[in-house]
Amino acid sequence: MKAGFLAAWPLVLGYFPVAVAFGLLGREADLSPWEIQMVSLLVFAGASQFALVGLLAQGTPPLLAAGLGLLLNLRHAFYGPALRPYLRGGPLEAFLLTDEVFALALKTLPHLPEEERRAHFLGLGLGAYLSWNLGTLLGSLGAEGLKGLSQAFGFALPALFFLLALPHLRNRVALLAGGVALVLHLLGQTALGLVLAGALGLLGRRP
Repeated sequence: MKAGFLAAWPLVLGYFPVAVAFGLLGREADLSPWEIQMVSLLVFAGASQFALVGLLAQGTPPLLAAGLGLLLNLRHAFYGPALRPYLRGGPLEAFLLTDEVFALALKTLPHLPEEERRAHFLGLGLGAYLSWNLGTLLGSLGAEGLKGLSQAFGFALPALFFLLALPHLRNRVALLAGGVALVLHLLGQTALGLVLAGALGLLGRRP
């Protein structure tokens, strides 16, 4: 677990400034610091959290906002089966599974002894979780001095995920799935593209 925690440093660098931005956004939406922090503690899904706060700020009913956030996270349904050959997880592992944790785990777990994989994954997830919640806390407490930092590093998460995904692009199925997603995105069908790409990836994954 310690090795996994230490290996999470790229996730920490990517998550922290984005989490600060989320905390600041929550304050701009008139949420209290404890409400903002509870979202990060209980949801832990960046895109869904930003969407949730944005919808609440527009007066969307909380249950509807939560339902839309859940739909955004349906892509995670593809992550579990992809990790299944390397990890027998439970609710805790599922909770800690984010886009970037998935990409890093898929890169490292196949090279670890089977008995070490779960602890390593929990270390990765814990490092990401703590950095996200620390960033949220600083942002929600009104750390205006960090606002410029969070804006300057807004590219951090997309760049991090791209770098983590690069080793998998040698797989022809991964290239095909990415191409399908890109084409459908350009055609205005991003959600459909993600679903089809995820299905292709599962069909072509190698244990």
